[in-house]
Amino acid sequence: MRRLSSMVVSATLIVSMLQGGIPVARAGGGDTVSYLALGTSLAVGFQPGRGETAKGYVDDLWRSMAMQIPGLMLRNVGCPGETSRSMITGTHSLCHYLAGSQLDAAVAFLQAHPGQVAFITVEVGANDFIERCLPDSGRLDRACAADLFPRLKTRLTHIVDALAVAAPSVPIVGMTYYDPLLGYWGLVPGGRALARADQRVWTDLNTTFATAYTDAGATVADVATTFRIDDFTDTVVVPGRGELPVNVALTCQWTWFCSPRFAGDPHANPIGYRKIAETFDQELQALLP
Repeated sequence: MRRLSSMVVSATLIVSMLQGGIPVARAGGGDTVSYLALGTSLAVGFQPGRGETAKGYVDDLWRSMAMQIPGLMLRNVGCPGETSRSMITGTHSLCHYLAGSQLDAAVAFLQAHPGQVAFITVEVGANDFIERCLPDSGRLDRACAADLFPRLKTRLTHIVDALAVAAPSVPIVGMTYYDPLLGYWGLVPGGRALARADQRVWTDLNTTFATAYTDAGATVADVATTFRIDDFTDTVVVPGRGELPVNVALTCQWTWFCSPRFAGDPHANPIGYRKIAETFDQELQALLP
């Protein structure tokens, strides 16, 4: 994604989410211990202009946890553009899995490596939301979101349940999302009102994620809190932008959304990916021996 007009953002967000290649899997054999990651373009470290990288939050988390778990290997079955539905069914997925779908591939890996997986991370759902509920105006459709949330919760529960059945004692950690649309603040005409309106709907989305993961017995890595997406009150001075609410400032500093070259791209930059990894790491410290 190179440029976008001031208000026609939704299609560009979707195209950006869908770009990138088939994820490379690094997996151990024999008695090695692995980290299993499921997800979307964020899980494969997508960066605008570069595609898939080895510097996403999954890779950062793997390198961090490998310092505590000697010989830890990584199995990343993430796929750019994945929705919760395509993760389960494989239909309309951009990636091909011999097992059928991304979830099938993850379950097959768990079944083939009993007792050899240290932990699992899950990141999915934002593409469902953006594709269905973000019109060209850039204002999230609250009625669309309210209709989607119960189905999204059901699919997230199905994903966690399938993983838990395949590996009953393995910790599963799912994440809430940062809100890239906060970057509208000061970026487009009427951006302040747009950012506030979208944030209210985005907060409801994260409540759905947190409830779904918790009810299914998974742990929540609260990335939304790390990015302070609800904090319009505290402000910081950003060079070249002046005084901004802290949630807007962090969105602009930790994602590509506000960047001159890749304006509107919702992906985290290397700093943002590291912050996401740190959020997972904090939860895993309490879960692992």
